[in-house]
Amino acid sequence: MYVRPDPYLTSDAVFGVKDSLIESLGKVSSQEAKEYGVEEGTALITRDFVLVSNEETEKLRDSNALKAMAILFPGKKTKLLDHLPVPDLD
Repeated sequence: MYVRPDPYLTSDAVFGVKDSLIESLGKVSSQEAKEYGVEEGTALITRDFVLVSNEETEKLRDSNALKAMAILFPGKKTKLLDHLPVPDLD
């Protein structure tokens, strides 16, 4: 995650800064301060994280691997062996 306004957002050497990863700082409200035991006005980033199951992760990884092989080796059949893409010689 990257915090706006960061003077280095536009000079990222590895091009990891994407709009979806940039968040602005907010402030802790009086209600949040009481609820979480922090000072009112403390800097706050609010972000939703979505967790996926191992099964969903494996499906996406397998799908992406097969798509990549189709791009790299058009017309060649590929199968997955322990989630690794290999040429299908059958």
